[in-house]
Amino acid sequence: MKGENQAMYVGPLTSQVMQPSIEQESTRRQWLHLAGSAGAGAILFLLTGNRQLVRAESLQGDLGILTAALYLEHEAVAAYQAGAESKLLSPGVLKVAVAFQDDHKYHRDGISGVLKSLGVEPQGPEKKYEFGRLRSERDILRLAQDRENGAVLAYGTLASNILTKAVLNFGANVLVDEVRHRTVLNAVLGMPNY
Repeated sequence: MKGENQAMYVGPLTSQVMQPSIEQESTRRQWLHLAGSAGAGAILFLLTGNRQLVRAESLQGDLGILTAALYLEHEAVAAYQAGAESKLLSPGVLKVAVAFQDDHKYHRDGISGVLKSLGVEPQGPEKKYEFGRLRSERDILRLAQDRENGAVLAYGTLASNILTKAVLNFGANVLVDEVRHRTVLNAVLGMPNY
């Protein structure tokens, strides 16, 4: 484990169709918009050949990617916490959930550190996240699986657009953790890992 078991959380998964709030959708749209602009520096270079523009745009793009990734990590920490606090998890599942939460805290702290080193004050977590009604351990596992699937897709997409080597290295390591989380959750839920 990369961190201490200070707080327990179980990754966000759901067994029912949930309608995200307008506020939650708006936040997701904002970070997706930031992430989508990440490749602008590379496009500028291809079109103009101006490396100075690329450096400025790549940093801005990477900051957008990091901000989006930080949002995902805050959400994952909160989701695992909600699952742990539900008292619905068996001791073995709770232990794994806490370990996964520690990974997400490590990711969150790493991203925050990179943002600070680049002169940007990182955003804190939302005041409240809505994960739907968690009625069973399986609901919590599905919530976690949903969040981990989203993280794998997001980090895979975002990592392919990162232009700063240090940020790319960190993102690649985070992606490995997210794939590991998803693999474990898929196995527990009896789903294929391909």
